[in-house]
Amino acid sequence: MNIQSSWLNLPVEDLAASETFFSEIGFTIKRNEAVLDKMRGIETLDNKVIMLIERNQFEKVAQVSNIGSHSALVSISVSEPEEVDCLLEQVETSGGEVLQSSTMHEGYYGGLFRDIDGHLFNIIVM
Repeated sequence: MNIQSSWLNLPVEDLAASETFFSEIGFTIKRNEAVLDKMRGIETLDNKVIMLIERNQFEKVAQVSNIGSHSALVSISVSEPEEVDCLLEQVETSGGEVLQSSTMHEGYYGGLFRDIDGHLFNIIVM
């Protein structure tokens, strides 16, 4: 078997607010008109996509209820320490919460933040 691709799906409360948040912190928004009321993609420069799925739709697709918001840690890499600092500032400005400010940790410069739906992201220089 050859796995073609994989991606992460995150449940969100408000698609429009999540789209605004991720756009403001630097992600490219991917839209499909057929499912615009249910989901959006956010894309990185290396063409990786994370799907933001409206919570009720996520529960239908995953066939679960009462999902938690800390079910995954999404890692983001950037090239320069200044980009970490800038992104964490944008997170706060856009309504997210910085949980760990820019620092050296385990040999990497980075930080940790929570998006507006409570999902955890770490950002590191690689």
